[in-house]
Amino acid sequence: MAIVKSKKGKQSKKYMKWSRWYMVVMLALWLLAACKPRIPSQVIQPDDMEDVLYDYYLASGMQFLPDEEGDRYNREYYHRLALKKHGFTQADFDTSMVWYYNHLEDLFRIYERVQHRLSDDALAQGTSIRELQQYTTYSHLSDTADVWEGKRNLLLYPQSPFHIYQFRQRADSSYHAGDSFLFAYGSTFLVQSGSRNAQVYLSFTYDNDTIITRNYAVPASGKGVVRVPEEDHALKELRGYIIMNRRDQQMENDVCMLFLDNIHLLRIRKKNH
Repeated sequence: MAIVKSKKGKQSKKYMKWSRWYMVVMLALWLLAACKPRIPSQVIQPDDMEDVLYDYYLASGMQFLPDEEGDRYNREYYHRLALKKHGFTQADFDTSMVWYYNHLEDLFRIYERVQHRLSDDALAQGTSIRELQQYTTYSHLSDTADVWEGKRNLLLYPQSPFHIYQFRQRADSSYHAGDSFLFAYGSTFLVQSGSRNAQVYLSFTYDNDTIITRNYAVPASGKGVVRVPEEDHALKELRGYIIMNRRDQQMENDVCMLFLDNIHLLRIRKKNH
């Protein structure tokens, strides 16, 4: 009696053979990708770049004498010390930032870890809203609350759509007539060439439809503060944005980034005597 092989059985064996070859090829490609270093050796590696940027931030946050030229010199000096501490030159740092500038996902991951470390440091040192009251004229006579609802930390660079951060928040019943406001943040530019150019725009709308606007340049390095005096009406809504001016094509590939951290919006209310 003759045995007849089914056409279905042949197709099944052929499919299994093709599947095995497909899996072998995919595994080989995966191993090849895994073995190939994704970040070039001449670029500061992520863990080291995290440490460098962390110390860079600490240097940028140091307070110096109120002399613009001396202040700039001191910051650059401490930035160079931060690089020297980790065994890198300014050329190493500039080359690496150009690479990360074109691989922003890697930079954002590093930046998030730096921000976590800075936040942990602030908590360990007991940073609180009371320390922010140093900005207010009536700190010892007022109730102060941080009412900011947006991001605490930002990374902007001058190519659309990453050159702008927009925000909007509505007031609730905790906002009263007579409140004043203070918008505070820290800023650090990393610029290979060109100017450090960014603005903060705020628009406060009150319950009688009065609108107060503020437009300030972001400082090249340090702390930015925008004050809005008390009004006879309660705040209804806050809108605003932080924007970096876009660059011409000749400078598009040059590193230019703005780090903003510790963003706060303080609502200040005088205590009743």
